[in-house]
Amino acid sequence: MIDERSWGLRQKLLLALVSLAILLDGFDNQSLGFALPVLMKDWGVAKAALGGALAAAQFGMLIGAISGGMVGDRFGRKLALVASVVLFGVGTLLIGFVHTPMQLAGLRFAAGLGLGAAFPNVAALAAEFTPTRYRSLAVILSIVCVPLGGVVGGMAAAAVLPVMGWQALFVLAGGCTLALAVVLALILPESLTFLIARGADSVQIARSLRRMGLDDGASLLPPSTGTGEERSMPLSTVLAPGWRADSLLLWTAFFFSLISVYAAFNWLPTLLAENGLDVAQAAQGLAAFNMGGVITALVCGALMGRYGSLRVMGGMALLAVGVAALLAMLAHTALPPAGLFALIALEGGCVNGVQTSLYALAANVYPAALRARGVGLATGIGRLGAMASALLGAMVIGRLGLPGFHGAIGVGMAVVVLCLSLLTRHVPRR
Repeated sequence: MIDERSWGLRQKLLLALVSLAILLDGFDNQSLGFALPVLMKDWGVAKAALGGALAAAQFGMLIGAISGGMVGDRFGRKLALVASVVLFGVGTLLIGFVHTPMQLAGLRFAAGLGLGAAFPNVAALAAEFTPTRYRSLAVILSIVCVPLGGVVGGMAAAAVLPVMGWQALFVLAGGCTLALAVVLALILPESLTFLIARGADSVQIARSLRRMGLDDGASLLPPSTGTGEERSMPLSTVLAPGWRADSLLLWTAFFFSLISVYAAFNWLPTLLAENGLDVAQAAQGLAAFNMGGVITALVCGALMGRYGSLRVMGGMALLAVGVAALLAMLAHTALPPAGLFALIALEGGCVNGVQTSLYALAANVYPAALRARGVGLATGIGRLGAMASALLGAMVIGRLGLPGFHGAIGVGMAVVVLCLSLLTRHVPRR
């Protein structure tokens, strides 16, 4: 019914709501980075004392991504999303009242659980609110809100930190998040595919249809259309013979794409500064890397629905390999900043565009009854790549500098190209 009708205004508004959850996810996740210089000065501590808090959030997100998908497929995607938003909202708000690094690390871990759990459930809901021909674009539109949340957070930090202090930034971020949780609980419908797979009654199904603007749809469905096969799909299905190869390839692509993304987040400004740029220009380099990703991800989402994921994502990953290799060769060349930033934006655009599009691909690989768990597990495996990027920096980038950084990105994206070429359940061409 959804696939055969137009993409209605009500469905687009629901997509905007779940996307707003991801935007605040990005804001809350990056809030500590914005507040760190002021917080360190206020507490009189060095960076090493807060390393545990930075790592705790990533570890929490890893666990949250996997467990959030399980909760979504077992108890409902709406319930799991609202709970995750409440968790990272409360965790972020309470950081405004901590006094020790240990308290900060504990709350960052708790917030990380919610931050990670939001991703698979937003991806599942975005896919299920949307006709198949627009599904990839819808999922990408929601996930691309992570860097946009960072932009919003940066603007908020610039206004709040000098006037009200670091505590107010966390209270603001957490308060806005909790307000959104209330809106989601009141307005968001439950996933139709989840309700049908669970054998929900016609009243529950009709309620979700009305909230999606499909008031006349309830009469087209029998009282219970769930099947035993749909209801009993265990998580181990992702490694069953029919799914194993695609799952392993998807996990590997997530892992190496997130290594590339977080290598830039962690090391690019420092490396650019070491190569002669001032601090402001080094920050602009990372901004170019991120904004290139936002633009390219949206283009990728629009093209995937028409040309399929293999051609679009494979071509983008291959372009990332080429640009990374070019930047590695030109690393010690005195390029003008505008030319350097343009190449970095293209590299970041391809890397981020592929990484964001992987969520849409994962939503297509797994059936509705397994979708949140499948996306969540892939996200959790990818989070290991984000954590490994710190080790990559120490081992490779620390020794080889900027050429090693771009070379490592090229190698990582070459692995992604190979995985995409071997994966069988791609988004098909229209």
